[in-house]
Amino acid sequence: MSLLQQQSSTNKEKLQHRNKRTRRFFSRKRKFIAGLFSAILPGLGHIYLGLFKKGITFLFILILDGSAMLYFSSKGMHINVPLLILLGLLIPVTYFYNLYDVLQAADYTITLRDKDLDVINDPVRKRHNPFAGEGSISFGILLVVGGTLLILFYQKPAWLERYIELHGQITIAVGLVIVGVGLLIREMVIQRISKSQGEG
Repeated sequence: MSLLQQQSSTNKEKLQHRNKRTRRFFSRKRKFIAGLFSAILPGLGHIYLGLFKKGITFLFILILDGSAMLYFSSKGMHINVPLLILLGLLIPVTYFYNLYDVLQAADYTITLRDKDLDVINDPVRKRHNPFAGEGSISFGILLVVGGTLLILFYQKPAWLERYIELHGQITIAVGLVIVGVGLLIREMVIQRISKSQGEG
């Protein structure tokens, strides 16, 4: 190999190394900005990463939770303290889960979507794809149900107050059971898919 070829290969390696360092710097910067946006306003970091539906969902859940707290603590209604505590606890839980989720989504984006092949390993490949839920119908259902609830909380119809006073606790209990069963089924499906991928 001639001296000229050695110099060109050395220059090429230096250029590749510099490109990798630059790419990693911008990836870390992108992750930091996404985390900062989510810390300032939940959902904003997801929108920054391109997860528009997930970002809007986090914002919407917090708005809906705040509206429900205002509705259930209004003077005309019998105050249900356990429900208010549950709604109050939902705000920090949503906030911190939003931070965790945006950092996981940023890691996924850095390692897989940017094709940073030297960082990719099997545990990262098996990680849940945060972009998979962007095309689901659940976002539309959430907006319809949440929008209806916001209208009802704002209008404060008498029949809703009577229903909540008579059947509110049972409705919340049934709702929590349905959510729990849904999460259990989802976890079982994810485990079955990961098992079938591991065997295949």
